[in-house]
Amino acid sequence: MPAQLALFLCVLFIIGVFFAEQRRNAKVSRAIIWPLLWYAITASRPVGVWLTIWGIHLPGSVSPTEGSIVDRAFYSILSIIGIVILARRQYKIGEILKENKWLCVLFVYMVISISWSNYPFVSLKRVIKSIGAAILALVVLSEVDPKEAIATVIRRCAYFHIPLSIITIKYFRHIGVQWGWYGTSKWWTGIATSKNTLGQVAMTSALIFIWERSRHSGDKRNRIIDYVYIAMSIYLLKGSDNAVSMTSVSVFIISCLVFFVLNWMKQDLRKVKRLMLVSGISILTLTLVVVLHAIQPFSENSLMGHIITSMGRDMTLSGRTYIWKDVLKIASLSPILGTGYGAFWIGRLANIPWNANMTWVLGEAHNGYIDTYLQLGWIGIFILMGVIVSSIPKILQTFPRDFEYARLRMTFFLAILFVNVTESTFLRGDHNMWFLFLLVILSVPRLEEDLLLKSLESKGVH
Repeated sequence: MPAQLALFLCVLFIIGVFFAEQRRNAKVSRAIIWPLLWYAITASRPVGVWLTIWGIHLPGSVSPTEGSIVDRAFYSILSIIGIVILARRQYKIGEILKENKWLCVLFVYMVISISWSNYPFVSLKRVIKSIGAAILALVVLSEVDPKEAIATVIRRCAYFHIPLSIITIKYFRHIGVQWGWYGTSKWWTGIATSKNTLGQVAMTSALIFIWERSRHSGDKRNRIIDYVYIAMSIYLLKGSDNAVSMTSVSVFIISCLVFFVLNWMKQDLRKVKRLMLVSGISILTLTLVVVLHAIQPFSENSLMGHIITSMGRDMTLSGRTYIWKDVLKIASLSPILGTGYGAFWIGRLANIPWNANMTWVLGEAHNGYIDTYLQLGWIGIFILMGVIVSSIPKILQTFPRDFEYARLRMTFFLAILFVNVTESTFLRGDHNMWFLFLLVILSVPRLEEDLLLKSLESKGVH
């Protein structure tokens, strides 16, 4: 099939799916378009990159320290629109800050860390972008039905992201496929920036449509669309023959297990608490294991060696242990405070000696916890743990009020914590998983009141 015809049919399919979306009767306002734009761009490629692909070359610097003017304008405008929407909805900022104390402390510390950053202007811009993600997340959560709003954002992004990724991989390979340095290996990227990002988008897409089928099992409307998108998402999750995002595949399997186990625990909140505790301990243990493996690599004949190789991975976890060992050595120069938020990975100005000799630019440590340590030191790690731990009771409290919303929050919450063991998404305002993380941990005061009212109404109390 000619590439242009395939793209035309794909666009027709997407338009048809968006028309069918009306049958879901999602209670969301038109304002949802703005957080959807933020999420869609962070899940694919920067605006400036897309303009270049389309042949539109705008003037302006794209240096590591100054960044793209186009992307800066895009995120700034959306952040301002988000502030205006929240102001019109008459939310009291003080109450929101009080409900999310640990996250506020994290943002404040990120701002303070600019003072010891070697690139303060870069750090400032990245802090503003990360806070902007929180503003747009609050726009989603301040909708009449936040559960539907979250699902709508993820679902509508998947509507075009998933089929367009398949089309670019099959017919526009200069966009959808990346090749290894020697041309012998390839990996799918679709319309995302990397195979790992594509894997994360495919994973969240599959999970949201599985969730839709689970809660609407008796409703035949959109059933075919949901199953088609589950199939397409799993197809992309599989990846190419020689380059699979094992993190996304593994986390998807774990998330599905958590998702269906939660349904079995629906009537017993104590079991849900135990599941959360076991999952938290598992994530902490796994993180400590990978750090120890980086400092003192395990033997292939050890238990961990057999586990790693049985998953089809080499002992360096695709070179990650080399990265972790080097960056941890450099981070030890400033272990308490870190290098300052956003001041470590800046193009080829990164703080690692071997970066200048690489044929490609590394922009993360492939571990969200290590990246937090690099930038914010042990203080940052402590605050991040405070954010995570303080979010757990908030999620658990949602179960008696709205089980499906709580199941959605807990599944994505644990998925993101697991993803950050071998990928880095924390604190990054231009990453879709950070935006999703904010959606599941942020608390909006009026939201809690609305959930209580819904719970009482369902029990016949008026």
